[in-house]
Amino acid sequence: MALCVTIGCSTGDDGPKRYRVSGDVLYDGKPLPAGKIFFAPDTAAGNSGPGGYTDIVDGRYDTNWDNAKGVVPGPHTVRVEGFDGQSSARNDFHPKGNMLFPVYRDEIDVPEETSEHDFDIPLNPK
Repeated sequence: MALCVTIGCSTGDDGPKRYRVSGDVLYDGKPLPAGKIFFAPDTAAGNSGPGGYTDIVDGRYDTNWDNAKGVVPGPHTVRVEGFDGQSSARNDFHPKGNMLFPVYRDEIDVPEETSEHDFDIPLNPK
């Protein structure tokens, strides 16, 4: 109880309204085995607020999964990190396996409702 008084208790209703975003992530036409996806409000386009993120599992992501963070509405820059899903002795830094491509970036506009956004990452992303 004293800890809540000292640092404050979070009810989950604190901060701006976040919305569920989900979708498919393909790499070279196939579901991306593993990864992370990050959503950052595009401040250059006038958006602000906290960022959102979630894991990519078997080509699918959903900001409603455990430990994920929903997304505030408006323009966002999106960052995708993709892995092969195979752990290896040569790369224990990434438990999701070896990186398949450099960080992929895109832009989306998140509506004030649950939405789906799919990403199709080419074999050699720029």
